Amino acid sequence: MYSQIRNILIACIILVALGGIFQTATADPEANKALMRRVLEEAYNQGNLDVIDEAMAADYTWPMDNPQVRSSEEFKQHVAEVRTNFPDIHAIVEDQIAEGDKVVTRWTIVLTPQVTMTGILISIIADGKIAGDWENYDELGLMQQLGAIPPTRETYTWGDPSSVTGDPGDPETNKAIVQRSADEIWNTGNLAIVDEIYGAEFLNHDPTAPDVRDLESYKQFIVGALAAFPDFHVTAEDVVAEGDKVAVRWTATGTQEGELPGIPATGRQVTWTGIDIHRIADGKIVEIWWSKDMLGMIQQLTAPEWPIAGAWISIVPIPGLGDIIGEWTVSPQDPNGTNFTSVMRPGKPEATVFGSFPDADHQSDHIGQTMKTGLNTYESTMVGYGTKKAELPGMLPEIVYISVIYGKVQLIDENTMQGQGTHAFFAPSADADGDGLPDEGQEPIACFPYTITAKRVQLMPPCVPPPPEPEGE
Repeated sequence: MYSQIRNILIACIILVALGGIFQTATADPEANKALMRRVLEEAYNQGNLDVIDEAMAADYTWPMDNPQVRSSEEFKQHVAEVRTNFPDIHAIVEDQIAEGDKVVTRWTIVLTPQVTMTGILISIIADGKIAGDWENYDELGLMQQLGAIPPTRETYTWGDPSSVTGDPGDPETNKAIVQRSADEIWNTGNLAIVDEIYGAEFLNHDPTAPDVRDLESYKQFIVGALAAFPDFHVTAEDVVAEGDKVAVRWTATGTQEGELPGIPATGRQVTWTGIDIHRIADGKIVEIWWSKDMLGMIQQLTAPEWPIAGAWISIVPIPGLGDIIGEWTVSPQDPNGTNFTSVMRPGKPEATVFGSFPDADHQSDHIGQTMKTGLNTYESTMVGYGTKKAELPGMLPEIVYISVIYGKVQLIDENTMQGQGTHAFFAPSADADGDGLPDEGQEPIACFPYTITAKRVQLMPPCVPPPPEPEGE
């Protein structure tokens, strides 16, 4: 059931729907907000998909870090599927912040009378169109409400806002206050300054932690988080401020050395992301709205871990040309399972790269290094060469191009992996120092994106040869 629900989320997720549309077609912040509301009402709540053409770039991307939608047309299809699956959908803009070419939107979506979800997104505007979105939403809460995961809470909403008022300050000063909270409290564990940065009537809005509401419970929340992840570190990836509010898109890392509710210490290093909005009054943070990938963090801590070492058959589809099949061997270099040697051999070598290098008549294997970057996730770089026979007998072949394959892959199960990357080709002149690798700063002749699926080669039963023909017949 979980996989079915998750497929619905990927195929028609409301968040995609909400995502890109929340941008505006002009650089005027207020006009951006107004257009976002219009698009939300017409596209999602009313089903007018034509408005998407007015607001979104043809190459719109959602989400920016791991694209599942790569065009406005694909986005239209998602919105249509959302409305088909949830005809009573109603999206509500709770708050917005605009600065420069960015608009931050905090939203609530009511899918059915029994299912509500929350999220925050940061939309990017380029040339008067929505170029793409960063987004975080309460996927854990959605899964719980849909019955895929046992529920752990009773509420899945933001809760009522604080009534505390005060001097709103200015955006740059407010940014510094929020950054200080990250640097001095979360990244160093200095709880002595919490009262300097947070107001006495601080109110926390975190649908994933509904019991953490006031300043004292928030302090205990910080203590518990840092006990579970002693090396916790948060990095601000983007900051957007307007008036008394500051939105931060962040990435957190940590190694779980302490217990979390329902999860004993695993010793695993995990990475998760989030977007939050802080409200400032009289120089202190009085309110925060959170949207973070708790489901992703839990999955990293509880998912089984599979080995990548072994022999794999990889398939890279090339539009209009067919599939490139390769033999990929991954061998461990250290006992910790973090560093590997990789060898990729094409099943059908194409030295000319489909005619791009007509002088080449041989394509070498690609060799390189694969590094573990997280639970069941790996990053690889491999180098190979296209060569041609020397014109004079006895001379060594001449290098026509240097081929560099870069990729990121994730093990889906013990015997399957998926990923994406780029395949770059460099001229021999890019290797001026003669070490066989492109020199730093050299631009490739060509660079192509690709996707890859690989299956582990397992022990298979031998074929049974037919019995020999009887003699004399």
